[in-house]
Amino acid sequence: MWTVADKGSKKTQTSSTQTAMRSNKRRKAAKRKAAPQVTEDDWAQISLNPPPMPKSSKKAKRSPVSTTQPEAEQPTDDMDMETIADWDWKTVSAPTYLGGADNEIGGMVSLQEIDNVDCAWEADEETGGKVLKFRRVVPKDGKKQAKKHDKKSAKVEEDDEEEDDYDDFAATVNWDDFVMMDDFSEEKAEKGQLVSIGEKLRQGHEQGLGGEGSDSEGAADAATSGAEDQQEDRRRGQTRMALPILRSLRTRMPKDKEDAIEDPEVDVSAWEHYGTHDLLLRALKHLNFTQPTEIQAKTLSKAIAGRDIIGAAETGSGKTLAFGVPMVQCLATHKGKKWTGPTGLVLTPTRELAIQVTDHLQALAKFVRARVVPIVGGMSEAKQQRLLSSFPDIIVATPGRFWDLVSTNDEYLKQLQSIRFLAIDEADRMLEPGHFKELSFIFKAVNEQTIKGTGGERQTFVFSATLLKDMQFRAHRAPKKKNANKPKPGSMEDLILRVGFQDPKPFFVDVTRADATAATLTEARIDCLAAERDIYLYYFLVRYPARTLVFVNSIDAIRRLVPILRLLQVPVFGLHAQMEQRQRLKNVDRFRDTPNAVLVASDVAARGLDIPHVDHVVHYQLPRSGDLYVHRSGRTARANKEGLAIMLVSPEERKTYHKVCTMLKKDIAQFPVDLDIIGRLKPRVTLAQQIDQQEHKLQKQTHERNWFKRNAEELDIELDSDFLPSSDDEDHGEMVREEAHAKQKIKAMKRQMKYLLAQKIVTRGVSAQYLSSGIISDLADRLLDTKDANPVIPTLKRESALEAAKSRVRAQKAHKLRKH
Repeated sequence: MWTVADKGSKKTQTSSTQTAMRSNKRRKAAKRKAAPQVTEDDWAQISLNPPPMPKSSKKAKRSPVSTTQPEAEQPTDDMDMETIADWDWKTVSAPTYLGGADNEIGGMVSLQEIDNVDCAWEADEETGGKVLKFRRVVPKDGKKQAKKHDKKSAKVEEDDEEEDDYDDFAATVNWDDFVMMDDFSEEKAEKGQLVSIGEKLRQGHEQGLGGEGSDSEGAADAATSGAEDQQEDRRRGQTRMALPILRSLRTRMPKDKEDAIEDPEVDVSAWEHYGTHDLLLRALKHLNFTQPTEIQAKTLSKAIAGRDIIGAAETGSGKTLAFGVPMVQCLATHKGKKWTGPTGLVLTPTRELAIQVTDHLQALAKFVRARVVPIVGGMSEAKQQRLLSSFPDIIVATPGRFWDLVSTNDEYLKQLQSIRFLAIDEADRMLEPGHFKELSFIFKAVNEQTIKGTGGERQTFVFSATLLKDMQFRAHRAPKKKNANKPKPGSMEDLILRVGFQDPKPFFVDVTRADATAATLTEARIDCLAAERDIYLYYFLVRYPARTLVFVNSIDAIRRLVPILRLLQVPVFGLHAQMEQRQRLKNVDRFRDTPNAVLVASDVAARGLDIPHVDHVVHYQLPRSGDLYVHRSGRTARANKEGLAIMLVSPEERKTYHKVCTMLKKDIAQFPVDLDIIGRLKPRVTLAQQIDQQEHKLQKQTHERNWFKRNAEELDIELDSDFLPSSDDEDHGEMVREEAHAKQKIKAMKRQMKYLLAQKIVTRGVSAQYLSSGIISDLADRLLDTKDANPVIPTLKRESALEAAKSRVRAQKAHKLRKH
């Protein structure tokens, strides 16, 4: 039962009225003593007007209101408005966060509740309407519930909640398929002496063992569970026995085995200058990070000292560790401390980046034994709810999914207000539609306690590759005059103002170059017609085989390119936003593990994605902005390694190309292309395009026909012969013949493709009949050298595209000098 009251209400009743009320209460109390129990039909008929302010306003936990009459409880006597005011009402805490422009409760001052009250609507014969009746019920033992629990019962409730969290998970696991790592050995496995976790649980249940603290927990459960049936007791007992095992699954590595790991001989003394914890130094040794990067060197000392950071650095410059080291340093320094919520929250724009950051932070926190969890879309919400409820130390999340989970749970919102670190990676990407709205809600919830003046200290890190330098003058305070120099909504300045820095003057670091690209990146372009992009792309991939990332502007381009390259026997994978998350991660892993693989991706992979040893980036279609070009090209030349970025420029894209050059403040040299080889590869690409078109046409027809057939069956209707000819119709026979003919044509073209791919490409100046008659003197040696020869063009040696581009850049610079 609920009532609304004003905490600051004044007394409006006269003294005579109060005296009459007290005498009325005494008479009713005497009546209750004379008749302590009433029948089921004796209900209190009261008005629907709100009751007066209850006398007790102590806070209590919210309990569900009973809406049905308990069978084993005894009702009390009739109640009127005055006696209702004497019931033990409990004040309910207002929600931590309420949606709305101003986050206001909307006029509600106080909300109170009460337990053990039955409510029912009954027909009123006099008025013909309904009367709401209330009845106070008392537990069968005749005692009111205790308002406070002792420490022992509180511990039992806490353990029960943990058991409930693991009930669903434990029920889905076949424990007979798992063994404890501490018990595993090759010798036991060969002899068949390994004991499964399921067998241990059954043995513990038969012996009455309940894991850690089983005696006290079992006794407490017996006191609180009441008359639970044996099956429920058995289930809870098994869950309780599984709790130590489930807790052990949280830990990445046992402590003794962790100490036994031998550290590699790597010099990390450069990190000691920043006061880095010994456990972090061990992790840096295993990661082989001997020197901090420029952005790390300029921010770590300030970040560890507690300053807020706004950082601009090139892609691949180590921004993750710039905000990750202070977080893990705090956990290592206060190891064993129980936090009220997660220590750090990292927000990223894409799922792949969130999982990548999670992997990096987990490796950094390897010896700190900190739990880092990703919260991203495309995965099970129930699983991620369990991750949030498992008390992680650091959360790495995308804004949309994180807000969906947190906004519906007050407990998560309270924990969110106590975070120690807030990091925003690739902040400029957060301005895109679909991200900024959730960010505003997250910032509002995070800063709720700070606005009220009751929040603790929090450090904030904002990093990107394209931050503006003039923001350092506006990041620490809003404009003094209203609407004076107010940032444009959705701009980077507006985003930073909404973050809510607690540091009055955040430390601003900008280590980007004038052209915003990495110093180790070499850029080049290939001029071609739009219809010949496929041929030039195939030429580049077979002429310079390496791990290559190809960027396009649309998903349709990915769906067209991937089948064509597969027909040409190129190891290719796709990546775009409409792909399932599991498939996206699988394709990224395959691209990472396959040598000379090709990943055709949309701009979902343009920011933050760190794939080791990406040699080339190809802009199959030019990006729509200069910033996007910088982020795309930043997938290579990372961590001070060299890389190459190639643009395929068509005449229709010359205007976009000049915009990019203007932003970079430089002209991009042409990449050398052998037109003779282009001409020899053209028949292959043309045939692959024809096969793809025929297969796509056939699949589209089959898909449409199946769609009509499936929906017609569901609606229980018959289709006209124009949509689906019957088996005895002439049109059906003609349709079947056309499909068979199309399939035979596709098979014939694939046989022709197989023949073409089996033929090696012979370059100009080489005779296929007389090896020594050509202009290449060492042709025989090249053909015998399978290691350094090009697999598709054996008459050419394997060459580096990076060196070819560098030589062309040097030649272009020399030509300019001679011209001047």
